[in-house]
Amino acid sequence: MPNKLQQEHLKNDFYQRVRKKYLQRLSRFYGFRQAYSLLQNKLQSLNPTVYKNCLKIRDQSIFTDIAVEKAVADMRDCGVAFDLQITPDLVKEIDDFARITPCKEPGFNDEFFADDVKNGRLQKCERRVMRGLVNNVRDCQAIKAIIHDPLLLEIVHQYLQYWPTMITQHLTWSFASDLPESEIQKSYPPTNFHYDIAGYNFMTSYFYITDVDIDSGPHIMIKNSHKQKPLHMLLASNCQADDAMLDQYGRENQIVITGKKGFGFVQDPSCFHKVKAPVISNRLLLQIRYS
Repeated sequence: MPNKLQQEHLKNDFYQRVRKKYLQRLSRFYGFRQAYSLLQNKLQSLNPTVYKNCLKIRDQSIFTDIAVEKAVADMRDCGVAFDLQITPDLVKEIDDFARITPCKEPGFNDEFFADDVKNGRLQKCERRVMRGLVNNVRDCQAIKAIIHDPLLLEIVHQYLQYWPTMITQHLTWSFASDLPESEIQKSYPPTNFHYDIAGYNFMTSYFYITDVDIDSGPHIMIKNSHKQKPLHMLLASNCQADDAMLDQYGRENQIVITGKKGFGFVQDPSCFHKVKAPVISNRLLLQIRYS
């Protein structure tokens, strides 16, 4: 039986978690995210060096020919900015890491390697597999170099208007499948249009580690939807059907993002987006979220 002090701690912890859960839901509103940015900016202005030093920013960027101001302006305008190319040696290091490191599919406990999956099935048990999240991503030095890159972090800083205090990263395989898209959408949630609710404010960088064309898992988004959502979509689920998206925003605002391995982009994931399930070849994606 917990003593009185322990009971009080558990009670406070419960209230903090519940309060955080419900406050984060407010991040679906563009105005709330902007207000949080202003608050964080003011708090960090009291001692900006502390927040910046926590990020262990590298001295030299791995990116070239990227204008920070243009990238930030593009994100504010339509929700995405392109042309963050990483070098072939970094791509190879990340790809090699992903192939020799076990991964898991969300909802299952068994570990497997990407090469254990053939035609969308695990060879040892014939179980269908939609995706695999690579374990221990922070052990990859190439990924560390990208996370702490000075140019990328400056884009983050200018867009969020504060230095991020949390960084998460995922290296994810999306496995090619011959299942109908309607069936894939039932077991692989990211193949449905959705927007992220991941903290009070946030942005994400994405890098294709494999070549991505229309048949190998392109990222699809609705431009401008990071700040232009009708009230009924804000108050409902953060997932929406394809037809609802195209009816609301028009097909001309749908962007299908393809690119060769090493191609990267930054996005405000408050926009509606999804992955088109690969049908020809597997996709390997590095995703880094700053909040």
